[in-house]
Amino acid sequence: MTPYPPFAVKKEQSLSGTIYEKIKDKIIIGEYPPNTPLLERSLAEDFGVSRTPVREALKRLLMDDLITWEERRMALVSTINEKDVRELFVMRQMIEPFAIRRTFSVGEPKLLAGFLAPIINEMKELKNDHVGLMKKDMDFHSTIINSLQIQMLSQMWQNISDKMTRIAIYSIHAKRKPESIIEEHNKVIDALWNCKLEDALACIENHHANILTAYKIKHDDYM
Repeated sequence: MTPYPPFAVKKEQSLSGTIYEKIKDKIIIGEYPPNTPLLERSLAEDFGVSRTPVREALKRLLMDDLITWEERRMALVSTINEKDVRELFVMRQMIEPFAIRRTFSVGEPKLLAGFLAPIINEMKELKNDHVGLMKKDMDFHSTIINSLQIQMLSQMWQNISDKMTRIAIYSIHAKRKPESIIEEHNKVIDALWNCKLEDALACIENHHANILTAYKIKHDDYM
C-alpha cells in the first residue's frame, strides 16, 4: 500500500453540498459563534440561492452536531462543552496511534514523513494567523489518517477534525505558542523519518496532552 497526496475525502459537489461547506467553515472559524441563529431565509439571501439547498445543508450540519434545532424549527449553532471535548480526545487517542502503528506495519513511515514535511513549512508561514495555523495543524493530522486509504475511517475522522479545528480556533489557540505547536509536529516527523515507532507514539500522546491542558486552562479562565 502506497499512500498518495492529497489524501482528501471526496466531497459532494452539489449546490447543497457547497452551501453546507460554506456554513460549516463559518461555524468552525467562529464567524458563526455558538448559539447563533441560522435562518433559512437569511442564509438563502446571503448565498444567493433558494431555501431548498440551505435546508438540506442544515440537515447535514445537524447530523454533524454542529447545529441544534430549537422550537419553531430554528437552527442554532451548537455550543462547545467539556464533555464533547473529552469525547473527541478519546476518539483521537484511539485513532491516531492506530494510524501510526499501521503506517509502520506496512513499512512506510518515511514516505508519510515526506508528505508531512511541506505542511510544517506552511504552518511556519501561518504563525501570525491563528485560524490558518489551526486549520493547517489539523491538515497535518488528517494526512496521517487519510494516508491509510480506509474510506470509512477517513469519513469518521472528517467529523472529528472539523470539531477539533473549531475547538482549537475558539478556545485553545490563545494558550498555545505557534512555535511550540510546530515543534511538536516536527518531532512526529523526525520519529517517522527515523523509523522510531515508540517515539512517534510518544510524540502524538504528548501533543494530545498539551492540547487538552490548554483547553482546561482556557476553560478555567471562564470559571
